Amino acid sequence: MRLVLLLLAAAALCAQSDPAQKAKQARDLVLAGKAEEAIPIYLELARAAPNDAAMLVNLCIAEFKARRFRDAAGHAEAALKLQPDSLAANLFLGSSYTQLGEYARAVSPLEKVIAAQPNDRNARVMLGEALLALERFNDSAIQFRRASELAPENPAVWYGLGRAFEALAARAFQQLEIAAPDSPYWQALAAETYFKKRRYGSAFDSYHRALTASSTLRGLHAGLADIYRRTGHADWAAIEEQRERESPPLDCGTANLACDFAGGHYREIVESASQGPESLYWTSKSYNELARQAYDRLLQLPSSLQTHLHAALMYDGDGLYRQASAEWREALRLAPDSIEAQTGLAWSLFRGGDFEAALPLLREFVKSQPGSRDLQFLCGASLLNLDQPEKAIPFLETAATLEPQFLPAQAALGHALLLAGKAAYAIPHLQAALPSDEDAAVHFQLLRAYQLTGQTALARQALTAYQEARTSSAQRKKMDEGGFITPP
Repeated sequence: MRLVLLLLAAAALCAQSDPAQKAKQARDLVLAGKAEEAIPIYLELARAAPNDAAMLVNLCIAEFKARRFRDAAGHAEAALKLQPDSLAANLFLGSSYTQLGEYARAVSPLEKVIAAQPNDRNARVMLGEALLALERFNDSAIQFRRASELAPENPAVWYGLGRAFEALAARAFQQLEIAAPDSPYWQALAAETYFKKRRYGSAFDSYHRALTASSTLRGLHAGLADIYRRTGHADWAAIEEQRERESPPLDCGTANLACDFAGGHYREIVESASQGPESLYWTSKSYNELARQAYDRLLQLPSSLQTHLHAALMYDGDGLYRQASAEWREALRLAPDSIEAQTGLAWSLFRGGDFEAALPLLREFVKSQPGSRDLQFLCGASLLNLDQPEKAIPFLETAATLEPQFLPAQAALGHALLLAGKAAYAIPHLQAALPSDEDAAVHFQLLRAYQLTGQTALARQALTAYQEARTSSAQRKKMDEGGFITPP
């Protein structure tokens, strides 16, 4: 009996030492959702067979599923050195870099997967996300559009497509501002943008400028009617609605783009777009309509991470930061490592003035994403708002170093240095932030910095600039709040 037991134990040891058995054990662990337990086994097998590309890929997959994205990328690259045409290695290399936020490095391996397997839905979605992050919006839209044909039930497809279309609409608007900033087309789009931001006075002014320059552009009187309703002038709104109804019908012989838009031919408009002001106007509006259609498809699907992300962005845009924060938290419940949700929650809490709630979250987020400009800034700015300028300075310095052109970080850093008694160091940062000063606060802080450092002549100049900035800010605030709105 004892001999039998010894033989069985020896057989078990042999089985355990068999590489095939170990590989099967590791694979079963991954399939059972225990990827972390499979990693040591795959590491041992990979060390025993360093030239086995397939084993490195298996290790990479286990690490990816265990959310060890940096390790997964390293082993995927090692596998590709042995087998450059490995689709699995390219897929998980691109996927790992996407998860790490290193989008430029994700593009090439994902493109290789799609070139070999055009119907790979996951690769297309990840490539679309990487291209979107790199601001290659048109390329991103192409990938998401193809993915929507392959996987119409995937919420990530419609969310990504909507964001790509929104970005393309904004780009066309920017191009129009450069090409024809005084045109009725730009004024009309600017009015729509102001209205969405509740800057009713500015929207009113832009609509009137558009009407002065063009009597044929549709929707201007309707836009004025919306403003009148929002500002409590229903009787004036009725007059503008009547004027909109009395507008002559479109002449589709001369207003082709307007007719195409009215007929819902949005894709045809964007595909034939040119750089002329009229074309850019209708292109921007068409992309916004395409984005709306994509989001409508998203909302028809069961609740998902993407529906919470979309809802959070909508609430943020409406200034409803408490509701936005709740949606970001739901998104993080579904995807705790989501960079977008972490950053979005931090911004919503900050904009809502809930600095005490934001700070502990930001400290955790910064640990995992030390290279995030936004998170570094928000952590420092929250500390600054909690009257802790000394603690805020390192975070704000990092944010300003990561992106010197990010003026909110320059402004906050200058303010923190000033409060910390380092006026001389604050001056260059406050000077850099002046173009972003909407309420004259930076002008005032620069004035104080000059006074504290004994620079009398510069302080006098800064006082004059501060007074002018304060007057301009007051006028702009009155305009935005509708102080200059007049009857029809």
